Amino acid sequence: MKKNSSFVIDAIISLFYPRLCVACGRSLFSGEEIICLHCQRHLPHTTFENWSDNPVEKIFWGRIEIHSACGVYFFSKGMKIQKIMHQLKYKGRKDAGIWLGKQMGISLNKCNRFNEIDIVVPVPLHPAKEFKRGYNQSLMICQGVEKTTGWVVSDVIARTVNTDSQTRKSKFERWQNVDGRFTIKPGADIRNLNALLVDDIVTTGATLEANARALLAGGAKSVSIATIAVA
Repeated sequence: MKKNSSFVIDAIISLFYPRLCVACGRSLFSGEEIICLHCQRHLPHTTFENWSDNPVEKIFWGRIEIHSACGVYFFSKGMKIQKIMHQLKYKGRKDAGIWLGKQMGISLNKCNRFNEIDIVVPVPLHPAKEFKRGYNQSLMICQGVEKTTGWVVSDVIARTVNTDSQTRKSKFERWQNVDGRFTIKPGADIRNLNALLVDDIVTTGATLEANARALLAGGAKSVSIATIAVA
């Protein structure tokens, strides 16, 4: 009787509050979480986590020493991954960030290039921007990574200046916009730890570079980078 009652309650809830895929908007079937299986199968994996000297790592060549780097999915306008990330950043879907983080963790666990990670560090938002949004999307991703890897989330970087959006800036302007804007929080001890720096997307790498510099200046043994998408 309890199982039947639970089924009826779930059916009534689904009638008034349907569970929809954040990528395509279709109703989710039983067992599907956040994103339908059809959309999951069509997400454009890069497989960059499996090979060194991949395009994400090349972004940082000659700029800063990065142990390993990757982006999990390719990104372009109109693709399903853009729709998912839009829901995460602008529609309050924190659960989409956690789901994406789980997929990142699963991908990183399958290779041996990220097997010495001690802490997972989100790229921070300025407190004013985080207050307006209600959360830091990169922290949501980190929480998903933690669930599938066991690596501890350590929110140790602070953004000292609320910078403008990077979207329409040139590569040099992006670097100017974030250079020196990040620091390790007082009391945080990351000495001799291997850090995985996590963000939602990498384009020029300026923000990630600035954060990586803060980690290395704070005593981190090494810094690796992982993003959900590669622009």
